Amino acid sequence: MTDPRLAPWRARGGAVCGALGRPLVGLGLWVGRWTSWLGLAIILAVLTTVTLNALGINEVANWGSPDVLLFGTAITINSVTELQWHLFGILTLFGGTYALHSDTHVRVDLFYQRLSPRGRAVVDIIGHLIMLIPFCLLIAWLSKHFVNMSYVSGEKSNYGGLVDRYLIKAMLPTGLVFLALGALGQIFENLACLFDPARVPERLKDHEIASLTGLAPQAAGASTDAAAPHDSAHGSHDNAR
Repeated sequence: MTDPRLAPWRARGGAVCGALGRPLVGLGLWVGRWTSWLGLAIILAVLTTVTLNALGINEVANWGSPDVLLFGTAITINSVTELQWHLFGILTLFGGTYALHSDTHVRVDLFYQRLSPRGRAVVDIIGHLIMLIPFCLLIAWLSKHFVNMSYVSGEKSNYGGLVDRYLIKAMLPTGLVFLALGALGQIFENLACLFDPARVPERLKDHEIASLTGLAPQAAGASTDAAAPHDSAHGSHDNAR
């Protein structure tokens, strides 16, 4: 709940930034949850490849025509093997946005954990604006030609695998633009936190709570250890009596 003592312009700024960031972050979390199911598809593809290899089967089906998206006119052991790479690439590119929003990505720093939620919000805003978003947009722009050349040339596997290779290559700029949009959503959320301290993003709250809960078992263990000698002393005193 917003503090009634907060200046009206700050309350309005927090509300506007929160409203702008919420759908972008929500979209990233939703897509991340759905793409996580690709893990099962990858496992199935690996099991299929191993089984076909063990049975010595190279071609599963061949329908001649028409061409089917990605598979062309046949399903072979090579196409199933390449499908693993394609699915893993999609999982990594779109799962990265989910990792960013849930704060489970790799973070190498010395001071971030010691900062307050507002301090972490400032660090995230600066990092997203200066590094993450420019990097994502730059690589997405440079890879556009990479995708276009693949489409124009009709690039496909040279070993009887998948066709329409431009589709998997298009996942690179798409995933990076999606990650940039997610970072933009976090910027709005963090700005809302700076305008209105009551609007601290959940990922920052979880970060703080996790640190506190991590200390709780240690404190409980210390209390138990301290109580043990006390109880032992009482036992000794009772035996002496």
